[in-house]
Amino acid sequence: MSRDYRETMKIRYAVYARTAAGGPAAAERQITSARAAVAERGDGVIVHEYRDVNVSGSGGPGPGLASLLGAISSGEIDVVVVTGLGRLGRSVVGLNMVLNSIERGSAHVITTLERQ
Repeated sequence: MSRDYRETMKIRYAVYARTAAGGPAAAERQITSARAAVAERGDGVIVHEYRDVNVSGSGGPGPGLASLLGAISSGEIDVVVVTGLGRLGRSVVGLNMVLNSIERGSAHVITTLERQ
């Protein structure tokens, strides 16, 4: 693959934050961490940022996560960045459903805490 080709194929990132408590400041810390991870990678751009503030991860997707999954299914996002997988869902079943939706949209997840 030539260098010019790689430069034109920027990865489209979305960052997502969910807080059950802590309000907007807690969500902003997660977003800041996710932005830093994307910048560190240096291979793409953040095309969307999503937040669910004061939303439990056990009660199904909040509006931010629902919008994120919609953008993935529309092909707008290649990689989702979160601080940890628990931000996407608190139960194994709920997390599995979200990860399956992301995979069906041909997107991937990376986390800032686990660096995966």
